[in-house]
Amino acid sequence: MAKYDLIWLASYPKSGNTWLRCFFSALFYEEKFDLNNLEFNELFSDENIFSLLVKKKITDFNEYQLEIERRKVLDFYLMTKPSPYLLKIHDKYTLSSYDDLPVFHTNRPTAVIYIVRNPFDVTISFSRYLGVSVDEIIDRYVCKSEATIFMKHRFPRQIGTWQEHLMSWKEQMEIPVIFVRYEDLKMNPYQNFKKILSFLALDFNEHKIREAIKRSEFNTLKQMESMDGFRERLLKDVPFFHSGNIDEGAIELSITQKQKIKKQNQEAMKIFGYL
Repeated sequence: MAKYDLIWLASYPKSGNTWLRCFFSALFYEEKFDLNNLEFNELFSDENIFSLLVKKKITDFNEYQLEIERRKVLDFYLMTKPSPYLLKIHDKYTLSSYDDLPVFHTNRPTAVIYIVRNPFDVTISFSRYLGVSVDEIIDRYVCKSEATIFMKHRFPRQIGTWQEHLMSWKEQMEIPVIFVRYEDLKMNPYQNFKKILSFLALDFNEHKIREAIKRSEFNTLKQMESMDGFRERLLKDVPFFHSGNIDEGAIELSITQKQKIKKQNQEAMKIFGYL
């Protein structure tokens, strides 16, 4: 019996969340792993799934009703899935102004894997993904307090600054969470994926873990995307899996850009070893 019914895969955008989804898809489904049919999507922010399940328009609800219905949809969806089930989330940890519960509250046993990535590298990757300038990413998201992502067919996702997002999950005490740095996963994948699985009380032997790591290696995913495309790619001519390198931002960002990011996010950068 699984210890947790729901495992949130939490992160600031462009921090390696899709890589985690690929690893767990390869681990759970082995040779059935398909990049273009990934499980563990961002259900909680999906307006289309919400409307399909409640059979009403979003505009039919007031703000409080919408929060309650989104929780109901989450619980219903989890009832249809095997435990444990993983879901991607980019929202920062936020309490409802109506009942002081997390906006994504569920009564099911829940844990969190939070993947952290150097905000310099996040900035470069986010810029490439959205097709906007680095300065715009810095000003609109990484260094903007209470920043919110607005996208078609998605509920607004409040992410805040890189630091606000990370610390919101670190300082909450309701849900057990393991923090894993992207850089550590890249350098020592087996050791760190094993640590994640131990935290979740999931028992897989070394062979299965290493096979899942092999199937979800960055270059393998990049090759899959090159051959078959990737439906989660936002811009037609910009690959989702671009480089995945460490310290790219330290090279590409200007001194001024790096100083701005550090000034707004330095506390969390120090805590997680980026300063």
